[in-house]
Amino acid sequence: MVIGGGDTGSDCVGTSNRHGAISITQLELLPKPPTERTSYMPLPTYPMILKTSTSHEEGADRKWAIATKEFIGDGNGNLKALKLVDLQWTASADGRPARFTEVAGSEREVPCELAFLAMGFVHPQHSGMVEDPAVELDERGNVKATEKAYQTSIPKVFAAGDMRRGQSLVVWAISEGRECARKVDEFLMGSSQLESKDASLMAMMLG
Repeated sequence: MVIGGGDTGSDCVGTSNRHGAISITQLELLPKPPTERTSYMPLPTYPMILKTSTSHEEGADRKWAIATKEFIGDGNGNLKALKLVDLQWTASADGRPARFTEVAGSEREVPCELAFLAMGFVHPQHSGMVEDPAVELDERGNVKATEKAYQTSIPKVFAAGDMRRGQSLVVWAISEGRECARKVDEFLMGSSQLESKDASLMAMMLG
């Protein structure tokens, strides 16, 4: 069972196929997305439409609007089943899924020997390094940091990648990590020789 219908879940599906899994089921909390843009996906916004990756083409049973309620063990430390329930979604005024309720009588146990959690996250964990210095958060619960300087509400505390953007891709984490390192260098030293995506070191030297 792969819990999560995004890119990471797709990777789990492909890897499971190549490792010889007997059966693979991918579960998604949201309802099945449309195959084309809708009124709440106008250009140039990113289209939240149904995608079928090469991993899916290798084989998987894809299910939507399902929540996982419980992991059931065999008493010896092994997973033997998942308790699932169907969801009924209601749409907002613009047509996008807004709220869900569990479908009465749909709860059931499904055999499962291995479950992959590919659900992403809502925001970084607040307890600990976020709450202790009391940095300001944005409306999504991510650490609020300036777009170009990567500084938080505490001038000596910087944030980048998922901490600032929320759930995203590793390439963004790499890019922002490098940019943030340059800004920390500038903050400490007054200037930096680290390259920036806006201007490489070679370009600055030639300029």
